[in-house]
Amino acid sequence: MLKYLRWPIRFLAAILVLFILYINVNLYKVPVCDPAPGDYINVDARKQLHFLKRQLHEEQAAEEMQLLYPEGYVFIYALYALAWCEVVETLPLQGVGWQEGMREISFSLRAMESPRGRAVFNHELPLTYGAFYRGWTSYVRGRYLQLCPTTGLDTLEMQRFQGECAAIAQAISLTEKPYLETYDYLAWPADNIVCLAALSLHDHIVEPRFQAVKNDWLIRIKSTLIPEYGLIPHAYDLDGDRPLDGVRGSSQSLMLIFLLDIDSVFAQEQYQNYRRHFLAYRLGLPGIREYPHGEVGFGDIDSGPVVMGIGGAASIVGINTAIMYEDWQLALNMRAFLGRALWKIK
Repeated sequence: MLKYLRWPIRFLAAILVLFILYINVNLYKVPVCDPAPGDYINVDARKQLHFLKRQLHEEQAAEEMQLLYPEGYVFIYALYALAWCEVVETLPLQGVGWQEGMREISFSLRAMESPRGRAVFNHELPLTYGAFYRGWTSYVRGRYLQLCPTTGLDTLEMQRFQGECAAIAQAISLTEKPYLETYDYLAWPADNIVCLAALSLHDHIVEPRFQAVKNDWLIRIKSTLIPEYGLIPHAYDLDGDRPLDGVRGSSQSLMLIFLLDIDSVFAQEQYQNYRRHFLAYRLGLPGIREYPHGEVGFGDIDSGPVVMGIGGAASIVGINTAIMYEDWQLALNMRAFLGRALWKIK
């Protein structure tokens, strides 16, 4: 019986090997870019931004996101605006593409600050509307101002940015806790890291005003590291003054992007711990686990799908994380593989 199965088994094994080779060869495919003079950006990124522009302006994509994610309305506008920030940096000042990008960033800020944007957040928290809302709105505004030419600087937006950063600094100074709340008694370190990033951005583009506050805040955050991983926890119990939910790949990938501009030495240490505990390979392909090696868990609203331990959000955001830390080969491998995988799904 076995001799009759030998050739079918060999055939299937050969097909599997060819499939793995096909995937690995395509890891090195470089995305096509538009060679138009002074407008050299990834064509896929351009198309995706224009698709999102139509969805946000005409199809109520933000409202749909709110139905899927507790902070979906604000979050999609924040990510959309920051994606435009990355593109605008590559374009000629005051050019057509630059003007479009700046309009979309401003449009996103108005949406985030609308009554609908603030609706799910508590204005009675010590930091009004909480760490998530204030962190992302202030950071997006700071990036917008960073892109404004000095001659065309929006004075009103600058005053708002300075006021937001002062409010964040005051809120953390009035508590001994390591984290500010996003909702009543609920704190997520990633939201606080974005708040810290806004303060760092202020000190870079306005004046070095918040260094002492940032240093003190970081000392508190470092005191909450999960000992066995040396990493910032995913969630934190303010009443019990203890970490919750261990460490997670989705939040680590996000926090590391912002940490680099807050404290580069600490950030590099965190990145090495992250790589050690979360980087994994499946069939020779790289991905970021949602739970560290040795732990098993399920996907949730933060992680997205978790397949064979690999987190969807952790890996997609992890591409940019690797780029930020100049881990070029890992970034290229994950981007090419995930890009092709997502294209196949569509």
